[in-house]
Amino acid sequence: MRYNSVINRKLALLDSQVGKLETHLKNVSCSEFSESWVLRSMAERALQVAIEIVIDIAERIIAIEGAGPVATARDAIRKLTELKILANEQPYVKMVRFRNLIVHEYEEIDPKMLFELATSRLTDFTDFRVEIDYAQEANGPSSP
Repeated sequence: MRYNSVINRKLALLDSQVGKLETHLKNVSCSEFSESWVLRSMAERALQVAIEIVIDIAERIIAIEGAGPVATARDAIRKLTELKILANEQPYVKMVRFRNLIVHEYEEIDPKMLFELATSRLTDFTDFRVEIDYAQEANGPSSP
């Protein structure tokens, strides 16, 4: 079965978050980023929201597939790999780890690492979307 409209709306929101990060950080240097509380805060929040979307989509697909529940976000990513929806769990498990860092160890976020993630690792979100889209196409007609 194809995934429901909630998942499709979340995918659109994911696209929006990634697009906003790309737009607002275009032509920004790492030193500018490191010195700007506004840019760092924006990037942290946008990345956290994008990762939460990935986790939510994973959990919703698991429920639709009748393959859950799962105990943790990492387990949700692993389950999508087991279901052959994701080819490789590693980039997405790293996302979950980073989300945990933002949420639980927020006072120690390295600006250079954050800049790298917000400017060079956004393709991981695009890859996730492509894998979800492929799974939808492979599964036939849409459900409401």
